[in-house]
Amino acid sequence: MKTLLPRTLKPTTLAVSLILTQAGSVSTFADTNQAADEVLIVTANQMEQNITDTLTDVEVIEREDIERLQPQSFADLLVNIAGIDVIQKGGPGQDTSIFSRGTNSNQVLILIDGVRVGSATLGGKSVANISISQIDRVEIVKGPRAALWGSDAIGGVIQIFTRRYHNGEHRVALTLGSNNTEEVDASIGFGNEQFSNTITYGHQKTDGFDAYMDAETDDDGYQNDSLALRGDYKVSESSVIDWVAQTDQGESEFDTSWGGNILEYDNYLWNLRYSHQGDNWLNQFSASNSRDKNFTFGNGVERANADVFETRRQQYKYLTRNSFSDELSIAAGIEWLEDDVGSSTTIYSISERTTKSAHINGNYISDSFLAEVALRYDDVENVADDTTFNIGFGYRFNQDHQLSLNYGEGFKAPTFNDLYYPWGGNPNLKFETSENIELVYKGFYDSSNLMVSLFDSTVDDLIQWIPDNNGIWAPQNIGMAEISGIDTSFKISYGSFVHKLTASYINAEDAATSEQLQLRAKEHFGYDLSYAADAFDIFAQFQYVGERPDVDFQTWMPVMLDSYTQVNIGASYRFSNSWLLKLKISDAFDESPTMVSGYNSGGRLFYLTLVHQNLL
Repeated sequence: MKTLLPRTLKPTTLAVSLILTQAGSVSTFADTNQAADEVLIVTANQMEQNITDTLTDVEVIEREDIERLQPQSFADLLVNIAGIDVIQKGGPGQDTSIFSRGTNSNQVLILIDGVRVGSATLGGKSVANISISQIDRVEIVKGPRAALWGSDAIGGVIQIFTRRYHNGEHRVALTLGSNNTEEVDASIGFGNEQFSNTITYGHQKTDGFDAYMDAETDDDGYQNDSLALRGDYKVSESSVIDWVAQTDQGESEFDTSWGGNILEYDNYLWNLRYSHQGDNWLNQFSASNSRDKNFTFGNGVERANADVFETRRQQYKYLTRNSFSDELSIAAGIEWLEDDVGSSTTIYSISERTTKSAHINGNYISDSFLAEVALRYDDVENVADDTTFNIGFGYRFNQDHQLSLNYGEGFKAPTFNDLYYPWGGNPNLKFETSENIELVYKGFYDSSNLMVSLFDSTVDDLIQWIPDNNGIWAPQNIGMAEISGIDTSFKISYGSFVHKLTASYINAEDAATSEQLQLRAKEHFGYDLSYAADAFDIFAQFQYVGERPDVDFQTWMPVMLDSYTQVNIGASYRFSNSWLLKLKISDAFDESPTMVSGYNSGGRLFYLTLVHQNLL
């Protein structure tokens, strides 16, 4: 398995590994003698470790994968990730849902450079507005991880890391495509051995296409502008300060039978962290702030009268880690999270809340045996408190084969809409909770790797909006889901070819009716083929998604959406070390599947990209 170390690891110095996780999570001062075939991750256990030492199911999307796949949206990036179901209501900028292992779309925690992001009124992050130009890598941890990350991590954790370049490196890309798509992607790194920064700017604009079948017939356009700064300052051989700041602004048009039809957003985040490394100890303190602000207007509603939903979030975190030996390490931390929705036009009876958390986790890694355990306590103001627990044991039969058994718990706190919405909120709601057990096999060979996960989950006290005896709709903790399945991923390199096969079967049922949960397919199959030559690269991506239950958008009756297949193809040609031309064709055979009842998909789309870069 040939992979690359993070770009921050330099071969000549004892560098600080600045892979950011959730605000204040553990990264380490890395040994420069690490082997080049290691993949270091942090999201699985809030500490930096080799991916081969993790017990749970983890996938990493590197920048090399992003360049090869040429995704137009975050949804495109998750195609053929085993166990992940992605639904998009139309084209770029339209509502997008991620179902991890059959759980609800708001039960996946999204982090950007360690910062918890999203809306406290809706309870999730609008991934449709995540700029691909900003992404350096993505770590995907499947299954509950609340004992490490807190609320929302029932189905998994997805952490996005923004771009990082060395001094003198730069990249500029221009893209033109179908539906009058225009994109600009520009990054530059500057600094020295002690101080470094990367600035990334992204712009995307498209006319889109008609998203909804039975409302307006116009095209639904999208525009996004993003700017990010990521850097670090080496205070001494043992101390470092690192930071990230990012802003996203834009708007998307959508079809609706009532209300506004333009969504404008203005989001930002920043995180500042101090780390000190002793002989065996690592101490970190971080502070972060984020805003998720949406305006809805149009269709006769002036922007001055727009509905505004705004979440302001502050988080403070202290973490400490001790390596007692080469095999055993223990970490502990405390967190303070403040959510404020008081700037929204909707008046909530309670508009602020504080979550206080503390956790401890340990890892044991030897040649044959592996173990991890985590315990966390969260107290959500005016709602409830909960203690969650994760434990896992693994055994390496030899250098190539590893088997692990994991148990994990998760929870999701009710949103401000669930609790305090003026027209139907229920302040007596409890947490949604989950329990999961999984068996994971990992095989690492000379030119291939294999991962197989079998899992069984129960999600209880699901919040569902139902009418009372007077016909008034309000949320209640009445739902329960039973989920079981298997997902597998196999990757093999043969000469200049790389093959990746993924497959999953997920039975996600409503416990009361034994019916498959809405928009979740049982069967998924994917095949990716890549070929790399000196100057010419090509890729082909095949995706099969089985039938999914939904509700007909006209009759409100249950309907089963047809299974579908899609093929994406692309190529790139390097004129020189600095110039590159790329072509992508999405849905090459114009399948145009119905992903959600009543919504169109784009069909066959073309994109042409010219790149100029200087990468050391």
